[in-house]
Amino acid sequence: MPRPDRIPPGPGLRRLGVALLCAAALTSVLSACTGAPEAATRQQQPAAAAPAVPAAPSVPSVPAKVSYGMPADVSSLILPTSGEGTRSTQGLDAFARLASAWAVHDCARKQGQAVPDGPPPMFTRLFSVPDLDYLRAHGFGEAVDVPGAPPRTPSSAQAPAAPGPELRTCLTEGRSAGQELPRVYQALQARWFRELAPVDQDPEVLRAREGFPSCLAAHDVKAEDENAFFALVDARLQAADAQGGRRLGAVYATCMAPVEAVREPLREQLAERFRAEHRAEIATVVTELPKKVRELEERYRIRFSVPAL
Repeated sequence: MPRPDRIPPGPGLRRLGVALLCAAALTSVLSACTGAPEAATRQQQPAAAAPAVPAAPSVPSVPAKVSYGMPADVSSLILPTSGEGTRSTQGLDAFARLASAWAVHDCARKQGQAVPDGPPPMFTRLFSVPDLDYLRAHGFGEAVDVPGAPPRTPSSAQAPAAPGPELRTCLTEGRSAGQELPRVYQALQARWFRELAPVDQDPEVLRAREGFPSCLAAHDVKAEDENAFFALVDARLQAADAQGGRRLGAVYATCMAPVEAVREPLREQLAERFRAEHRAEIATVVTELPKKVRELEERYRIRFSVPAL
């Protein structure tokens, strides 16, 4: 699946991928052990506490504010043009991981196996289309768990390091479940993100970026360009400096606002053309995606959710 964190980042974002997106890479079918305590219903309230991320102790957790349900415009899930729009895209990707986690959990329970402990499914931000409002509110480094993940069980701590044949079967089942939803939209979404890539090289965007270093300096951030800025972000996260990560997120949101003011209309223009060129494919996805989401919701008793401010 064309994961958002695998889209080639713009200038300065490559370093950030190491520090911030590692949690998404670690969130696999082994993420089935940590999550919400109400396993019987698997339903969460719109706001719930997000547990700490074991694999990345330098990344603090935040209260998980989410909204439930599919957007009215289903195509916006796979064709985001704004930071706010990427929250639905995050929900789509995270929902597939949530289904995968429950597939492993249910299979392991039937087999009498303990699932190896691991990080829970998490929402993964798209830094190729930055959500500046979210960064301004939460900063860098705060990971938000997807509500409704499988519960932690006492036996998970005693799970073997190397899974046996029964558990390997469950992991295979989890991978298969995690691909059911992406198969509906991944080819179309991949084409859309490739379409977006040249936006960063637009002359107007490049001119807008020229003001980024001076904006950083005005906020007492010592970084000569985006690469240096994200090196500073990395250093704050490695030092578990949550306050520093939040401050830098707010500064980034302020200094990138002029760039996004140029990029967002360009993305919207691209989206209009893309929708016209791929009308039939989009219509198929719009028809099939809600059906698959409902099917997975009923099968695993989970709910589709997206992060919210």
